Amino acid sequence: MIREGKTEKISQTIKTLVNSSKNFKKKKPIPNTIVSKQDLWSQFLKVFKSSTGTPLINDKQTTNNLKILFYYFLKDDYFFKCDNLRDDISNPSFNKGLLIIGAPGVGKTIYLRVFEKIFMKYSYLRFKGENSSNLVTQYETCSTPSDKELFFSKHHRKRLFIDDVNSENIASNYGKYDVVGGILTSRHEKRLMTYATTNYVTLDNSVTHTLEALGKKYGFRVYDRLFEMFNIIEFHGKSYRR
Repeated sequence: MIREGKTEKISQTIKTLVNSSKNFKKKKPIPNTIVSKQDLWSQFLKVFKSSTGTPLINDKQTTNNLKILFYYFLKDDYFFKCDNLRDDISNPSFNKGLLIIGAPGVGKTIYLRVFEKIFMKYSYLRFKGENSSNLVTQYETCSTPSDKELFFSKHHRKRLFIDDVNSENIASNYGKYDVVGGILTSRHEKRLMTYATTNYVTLDNSVTHTLEALGKKYGFRVYDRLFEMFNIIEFHGKSYRR
């Protein structure tokens, strides 16, 4: 049997807990941050200048090459209407990655590097960039099977940007190995999003010949999967490196 005095104490304790819970401020959930077109453009101009030391040359060539990337990352349907989207080669989709083909110096690398920095604060857009030759160097420093396993697991992230594909050498590490081809194959099998850039391989700026060169470099299996993995985008214009 609970005595009357104890009953009063219990009641008082319950009242105190109830009142304190009313005054307790719950932490508000962090909303999903969605970047707007205007905000993304403002950030792009700022990060481009801080990365290169010069402001963006906002001419017709820049606009035509850059807008398709904005539409893609913002999932704007105008993406499908861009002239430099090669929908005659690969069926376009927001569920595919990007393979950007063009001449050297037209902005393929720097544009993606700027987006990489901006998207660090947007988890649904965040990706990591690697140069193809650096990937080979990293692999060649692996001294044990566990090192190699760690190397490949690191590049199984959800979104990966491989810059300048088809420019790297075949790796030499207790035998020859096609590092980039292996990563592309693995990412296709795991259905991971991949972005890549490459230069034209012929003076006539042929996208077809460039894709065939990728097939020759990485093999028919990778070549066949390129069209399933990537939206094929062609950057037009002359080099800004003058």
